[in-house]
Amino acid sequence: FRELVINSEPLERRVALLVDGTLDRFEIERESDSRMVGGIYKGRIKNLDPGLKAAFVDIGYSKNAFLHYWDMLPAATDSSVEVVRVNKKKNAPPRPAEPTVKDIPSMYPPGSEIVIQVTKGPIGTKGPRTTTNLSLPGRYLILTPFSDGCGISRKIENHEERQRLKKILRSLTIPEGMGVIMRTVGEGQQARYFVRDLALLLEEWNQIQDKIKKQPSATCVFQEPDLIDRTVRDFLTDEIDEVLLSAKTAGRT
Repeated sequence: FRELVINSEPLERRVALLVDGTLDRFEIERESDSRMVGGIYKGRIKNLDPGLKAAFVDIGYSKNAFLHYWDMLPAATDSSVEVVRVNKKKNAPPRPAEPTVKDIPSMYPPGSEIVIQVTKGPIGTKGPRTTTNLSLPGRYLILTPFSDGCGISRKIENHEERQRLKKILRSLTIPEGMGVIMRTVGEGQQARYFVRDLALLLEEWNQIQDKIKKQPSATCVFQEPDLIDRTVRDFLTDEIDEVLLSAKTAGRT
């Protein structure tokens, strides 16, 4: 028996997951907490540091974001994901040789605009850590708009289930040049849930692209939802038997 307990107050939000009466997961988010991680920003490169092999990017925060040269190159396939298909662009012109760290200064000189995602929040005097390899999480899928690899989380271990999910993944209509990753929570889910999730993620990405085009540099174009909304997205599935809400939270559901 799985219960989801959600409590929201003006300065703090709390979520607990109970399985047969035993606490399985508990999270707290305070109003003062930074929600930068996962946020996507249209930034402007302020300077490059050859010694650190890093760029410092103005994203509108008090401290410039840190962007290592390696995080400015196309990401290698995550070892925790099995690639099932590569969704390359058809009829695209031949691609030049893959860029290397040595190419970064000429590709991104100071003053150039760049779209980055925060992977680690600021600590002390250090600004947030970022990457150009964007990812948008949905309930069952993660959309990777700049990577064409499509795969399945290796945490799904059942062989028959993996074969079923591979079939679903191959049937999804994903825009050329983009990729998706099937999350662990997708295990046992019907194909229509993946189709719906993909449609929502693509709509969200289109909205982000529109903001990138229209907004000036050093602005946020996407922010991860708060704890309550993330809980609804990630945990409110058919497996939840009961949801308990505080009176203040009920108004926003």
